[in-house]
Amino acid sequence: MQMTSQATSAPLAGITGRRVLGTGGIVPATLGFHDGCVAQQVPQAGPCLDAGELLVLPGIVDVHGDAFERAVMPRPGVSFPYAGALLDVDRQLLAHGITTEFHGVTLSWEGGLRGEAYALRMFEALAQLGPVLGASHKVHLRFEAHHLDGVETALAWMASGRVGLLAINDHLPTMARRIGDERKVLQYAERAECDMETFRNRLRAASRRAQEVPAAMSRMIAAARGAGLPVASHDDPDLATRQHYHRQGCRIAEFPLTVETAHAARQLGDDVVFGAPNVMRGASHTGAPNATEMVSAGLCTVLASDYYYPAPLQAAFKLAQLGVVDLPGAWKLVSRNPARAAGLRDRGALAPGLRADAIVVDDRQPGLPRVVGTIVGGELRHAAMSLPVIDISGAGLAGNDSMAA
Repeated sequence: MQMTSQATSAPLAGITGRRVLGTGGIVPATLGFHDGCVAQQVPQAGPCLDAGELLVLPGIVDVHGDAFERAVMPRPGVSFPYAGALLDVDRQLLAHGITTEFHGVTLSWEGGLRGEAYALRMFEALAQLGPVLGASHKVHLRFEAHHLDGVETALAWMASGRVGLLAINDHLPTMARRIGDERKVLQYAERAECDMETFRNRLRAASRRAQEVPAAMSRMIAAARGAGLPVASHDDPDLATRQHYHRQGCRIAEFPLTVETAHAARQLGDDVVFGAPNVMRGASHTGAPNATEMVSAGLCTVLASDYYYPAPLQAAFKLAQLGVVDLPGAWKLVSRNPARAAGLRDRGALAPGLRADAIVVDDRQPGLPRVVGTIVGGELRHAAMSLPVIDISGAGLAGNDSMAA
């Protein structure tokens, strides 16, 4: 039997292959699945996907991805319903090996695409589409610090379980510096679905309450921690800012703006997130630290898709190709480490008891890895080529004991 459909299949009994990345490295192995998790033992019989010489890797856990915004609003002022957009995004995620996605949903004083109404559409679409989505979809709430009128709303969302991770953002100072740049203000206004003068007025109104921001953010962070949510601070500009947020319980430094800030975060034991597109491009598009250099220096623990879903897969392989780190080490940056940082102890590695989230990768063409199969919770959710499925009793390879550290 062969499976080539993207539709949800019946649960697999396992997967076998000659290059399976487990806790002990890349080895020949057969993994059994049971109730959506990697089993302690290989079942005696059942459908087993045979990956042969293709790579079998843990599914990617993406803690920050906002490329969905382009599916919702592909052009300024042109928006589409979230349900259809998310179905498209879900297929993109599966095709690029992302089995768990934290959508970077922004709640900002800007309004429009990054306002409350659009966020609510995301929540509603996720609830509606839950049974048909292939990947695991969660919300990374990007709260703009100066949006004081939105604090109660965000607190209610966190209390209701709608949010999986909170990040404190503050883009207002940068926007304020650009208020005289007609081109940039027009971009901001189009995203906010208003005219340029209205956007400037919103920015000025948010700025006038700056003195209230620190106390409000402390309240937000405390509430998130009380709800058991991981908390990140975004674009930390300096050591003092990272220390400030660390003291309040923000243990993730997301896209720090200087090498010194990243170094301070690691000294404090915090996770440091950089963008996988930064690795692919060889530089940050905003002048932030070079992510490849940060990985090499041990100052990056997590790579996120940021604005480009193909990036985590490709960045990990590029790091290995460059010799910055071997593939198992690079893969931790997009699977095990982000899962840990996000508080998801049930995924991120192919080990007994963890979720059976795995991808099959064709890496025969150097520099262009291709996901040809994606398994989520033990079910084949995406296939881009014919993948043989055999009876697990005939797999004839090592069992889970070969995956031990």
